[in-house]
Amino acid sequence: MPILRYISVALASALVAAYAAIWIVSPAPLERVTTTIPPLRIAQGDGLVIWGGWRTVEGYNHGSTTGVEIICNRERRTCLEAYASLLFHTEGQDLEAQAFAYEVTAWDDQHLVAISKDGMGECLDRILNVDLMGEGATLQWRPGEGDCEGDTGKAVLVGDPL
Repeated sequence: MPILRYISVALASALVAAYAAIWIVSPAPLERVTTTIPPLRIAQGDGLVIWGGWRTVEGYNHGSTTGVEIICNRERRTCLEAYASLLFHTEGQDLEAQAFAYEVTAWDDQHLVAISKDGMGECLDRILNVDLMGEGATLQWRPGEGDCEGDTGKAVLVGDPL
């Protein structure tokens, strides 16, 4: 059985050499990988479909990368937003997913305005403003009615090229 001994030694040597090569090269950790958000797209038909990601321009910025898809139904006067966020930490990342339901308050050929009352928990409202002519959108969050206190902010819709 000397052949099995030679094969075992050769296999162990190959594994040690591969491990040493990987350790010397030291591949980049995942935190340095560039993330891509969906392309900015606003498509109209019987309803409205919006793709992209939110970039915070006012208020607290979590330092996250987001992706969003919003589907609006003209007949029901509702919008549903599917929201995913990749949060970066000093060690690792977290993926967060949420859904927000909006009631459309205004919708014409030029713009759409929808609100999600208490959409961000507690008493924060989300207000979606879509510029249908310029194909852009903004999102605002602020305390709702009553004795509500909370963070306010604003984000703009952005997207990566295909």
